[in-house]
Amino acid sequence: MIKPTSNIDKLIPYKPGQTPEDIARLYGITQAVKLASNENPLGISPFAAYALRSLHDNDFSLYPDGGMRLRIALAEHLSVGVENVISHSGSDAILHLAHRTFIDNGDTIVSSQGTFIGFQVAASLSGAKTTYTPLTKDYRYDAKALTDAVTPKTKILYIANVNNPTGTYLRRDELIYILDNVPETTLVILDEAYFEYSAYLSEQYPDAMLLRRPNVLILRTFSKCYGLAGLRVGYGIGDKNVIASMIKAKLPFEPNIAGQTAAIAALQDKEFLKRTLELNARGLKLYQYMLQEIGVYSPETAGNFIMLDCNTQETAQSVFLALLKKGFITRPLAGGFSLSHCIRVSTGADKSNANFCNAMKEVAEEIPSIRKINQ
Repeated sequence: MIKPTSNIDKLIPYKPGQTPEDIARLYGITQAVKLASNENPLGISPFAAYALRSLHDNDFSLYPDGGMRLRIALAEHLSVGVENVISHSGSDAILHLAHRTFIDNGDTIVSSQGTFIGFQVAASLSGAKTTYTPLTKDYRYDAKALTDAVTPKTKILYIANVNNPTGTYLRRDELIYILDNVPETTLVILDEAYFEYSAYLSEQYPDAMLLRRPNVLILRTFSKCYGLAGLRVGYGIGDKNVIASMIKAKLPFEPNIAGQTAAIAALQDKEFLKRTLELNARGLKLYQYMLQEIGVYSPETAGNFIMLDCNTQETAQSVFLALLKKGFITRPLAGGFSLSHCIRVSTGADKSNANFCNAMKEVAEEIPSIRKINQ
């Protein structure tokens, strides 16, 4: 038998969220609502949809240009040089690319517990020793612990800001503290997959573009607020030397033609972005009011999702199943997320959000152990 490397053998594979079709088969529910994967409930930008329909069959017989058209559009959108931008098939692909490009024998990696599972996979595949610092009691990053864990051998410090799945984030002063206390030989990867949501929701959320350093790589995506998750398009912003090194190691034809075309069009759709951000803000406000009413703890979020602290793994699983039977697909956080007593819930359309809140009130009555202890 052909055996994988030891770091592959130990990996917990990523499991995509369940689909409404899965739930229909299991429970006979025809109106299941997926609130598990932080997708845009408005769907795809009309500008992007029109651009895709305008493609011709022959467009797909040609090799893509390696993302150059999108890099040019992003450079103009961000007011940076083309040499400062890289594009790929999703921001997680760029994360893997960064590990392949910069991790060498003897290098180490630092990040936090309870963070994006895709990073954990990339770090494990690199073979480098990875140190995970603990979150604070309110599920926030500990800026001092992160910097204290960095050594002269640390090549990558990874921070998802906001953090998935907790929804919490580093404030501007905390991020500056980290950047000021990390050596220039450490690449700080700031994963801003939820940037547009975060900047809209919180005045304290730091735009890393305004704090750029030679050793910072910023990751962003079209999968979240732009609604292009199925086309897999992401990008990175960084120092031209960092980007140039990564392009050497990048697959030459990513992202694909359809993804690039849709992403370039979506950048121009200001109205769709506005409706997306406003819908999410309404949903979060409704969720937060409901959770206060029923006494369930959820840390402050600046994404398009919330995390429910259910006190125990047993209660979290019971709540997850109870919501499934009511037609709501959420995301349990056992396994690779290492938050087995929690579940994550995305915001949806207005009607879905209202119905979810009603379902949660019923669940809190059925499973009172979800309520915050001593509430």
